[in-house]
Amino acid sequence: MYVWVKSVVYLAIFGGVGYGLLELTTPSEDKLKQFRQPGLEAEEKGKKALFMKKIQEASREEPIYLKKKSD
Repeated sequence: MYVWVKSVVYLAIFGGVGYGLLELTTPSEDKLKQFRQPGLEAEEKGKKALFMKKIQEASREEPIYLKKKSD
C-alpha cells in the first residue's frame, strides 16, 4: 500500500511541475502570428520603405505653394 501512495504522490508532483513548465513556456499570440504569417512582416517593411522613399522625393521637390501657374 505504501508503494501506491508514494507512486501517486510522485505522479502528482511531477505532473504539476510538467504542467507548470508547459504554461510557463507557452509563446505569446504575437509570436504565433509571426510564425503563421512570416510574409506579412516583409511586406510591411517594403511598404514602409516605399513610403520613406516617396517622402524623400517629395522633400527634394519645390513646394506646391511656390510653383507658378505657368508651370
